[in-house]
Amino acid sequence: MNKIKKHDTTLFPPTVLIVVLLCVLTIYAVPVYSTSSQPPSAPDETANNGQRNKEMPDNMVFVKGGCYQMGDIFTEEPSSSKPVHEVCLDDFYAGKYEITIGEFRNFTAETGYKTEAEKQDGCHSWVGDGTEEKIKNHYWSNTGFPQTDNHPVVCISWNDANNYIQWLNKKEGRNYRLLTEAEWEYAARSRGKNYLYSWGTGKPAGNIADESAREVLSGLSIWEGYRDGFSYTAPVGSFIANELGIHDMSGNVYEWVSDWQEKDYYSHSPRENPSGGADRTGKILRGGAWDLQPETARTISRYWNMAGARAVCIGFRIAHPAGQN
Repeated sequence: MNKIKKHDTTLFPPTVLIVVLLCVLTIYAVPVYSTSSQPPSAPDETANNGQRNKEMPDNMVFVKGGCYQMGDIFTEEPSSSKPVHEVCLDDFYAGKYEITIGEFRNFTAETGYKTEAEKQDGCHSWVGDGTEEKIKNHYWSNTGFPQTDNHPVVCISWNDANNYIQWLNKKEGRNYRLLTEAEWEYAARSRGKNYLYSWGTGKPAGNIADESAREVLSGLSIWEGYRDGFSYTAPVGSFIANELGIHDMSGNVYEWVSDWQEKDYYSHSPRENPSGGADRTGKILRGGAWDLQPETARTISRYWNMAGARAVCIGFRIAHPAGQN
């Protein structure tokens, strides 16, 4: 069975781990961190000084490059997010929102593209009170729960995302791509600040597993006492953006990035614009999702799965290099 792999495990795992299939992975208590260093309640227009290409669409956010300490700067726990290491990035653009159902529908309508879920054996979904099952007739436009064209598209494999981007580049004459993992974390942390979540380090402000989700899926591990108002995915942009003006980087849906996963990659990652490992066993996912235990939404949490994997918690966001149309 094609499950999401938990890549942020300790190097010395406990004897017993409670494993839930699909999107909910190894479950343990959520660490408590300081609630200092909160981001402002609205994007800081001075946080991202740089040269924005005026021809770039408004739904692409310019991210000024720089250097930061990538990895788990919050704990001493051994994990794939260690060692913390300096990374320096060029300027880039990140999608303001996750790709929506409406955007993906335009792609399929124009090309006749069928996703891997449609062509193969469906999409990993929730049934009953929180049981995982791959359902044959579940795919991007039939997920088993209510969505509109403004919701993030899910049941999307890395390969599906790549095919969408190739079509979009041809259509618009651009060079869209997925974010690298280093770019993703840098943007989620508002240019590398010490933010545990994209909203900061305090109480949640995004679509993660909460009281609303547990009302329909009673087996979920949630952020106790938090209610975001959405039992499933939320329309993109429903929650306040981070300091750079980017929405939903913690929660809503897991986001594919371009990198291949590699064991111990952080111990030898290049300093300048790292692009992932050489071990082509899986692709990295970042950001957590609507149905995932809260720790998955941390800006430093890392997970991976095969490039053909798909689930009702997996979508994507696009990026674009700066200095190019």
